[in-house]
Amino acid sequence: MGGIKIPAGKYAFFTIPGKEEWTVILNKDWQQHLADEYDQSADLVRLTIKPATAEHQERLMYTIDQTGERKCVVEMRWEKLCLRVPLELAH
Repeated sequence: MGGIKIPAGKYAFFTIPGKEEWTVILNKDWQQHLADEYDQSADLVRLTIKPATAEHQERLMYTIDQTGERKCVVEMRWEKLCLRVPLELAH
């Protein structure tokens, strides 16, 4: 993710919305409850993603789409927003 090797495991996924770009965060502490327990020092990856517009999605939805051999995109959709986070599986 973002050129950083992530070992198999459980992680927390955070986003920080912005007007032009969003920050997508993968954090080691998967047992957090809400952002009140968030600790930036446990971040594994922080990516800057430009959101795209999409058809209206009433409820928050995550999908994983394969884009090539050992490559995929995790897509988050909500309302008319679409964030696409590219991932590549290690060999």
